[in-house]
Amino acid sequence: MQKRILTIAAVALLVITAYVFGARRTIHASPGMEIQSAIPKSYGRLASVIPDSIGTGLVFEDKEGTIRFVSVTGMKEGELARYDKTPIHGGIPRAYGRLVSAVVNHGTTGLVFEDKDGVIRFVTLTGETEHELTRSE
Repeated sequence: MQKRILTIAAVALLVITAYVFGARRTIHASPGMEIQSAIPKSYGRLASVIPDSIGTGLVFEDKEGTIRFVSVTGMKEGELARYDKTPIHGGIPRAYGRLVSAVVNHGTTGLVFEDKDGVIRFVTLTGETEHELTRSE
């Protein structure tokens, strides 16, 4: 009988501990909600949303083509500059066109670009082109 009481007490303690440490605060969106953090408009348009190591990541592209990675908390995590002719370390050529989307594959982030001629490029964050697709009529 004592073993059974001890087992039930241990299970109850585990359930209570799991509830206390596993409980997450739920946020319900409502029209009058106050915005907790802000992202500068200078970051440009939102190009994609990706899973991130700390949650959800937002990918922006501004008018000059600079790509910024921002966490859902509003903290800027990284930036990729664009270049015209002279390659820069960690940069992406402007000739790749506009950023269409970003994807996470096996823990690495890839960027998808489309230029004015309809060429779609899959590029790593280091600027290496993995694959190109040409659109035909």
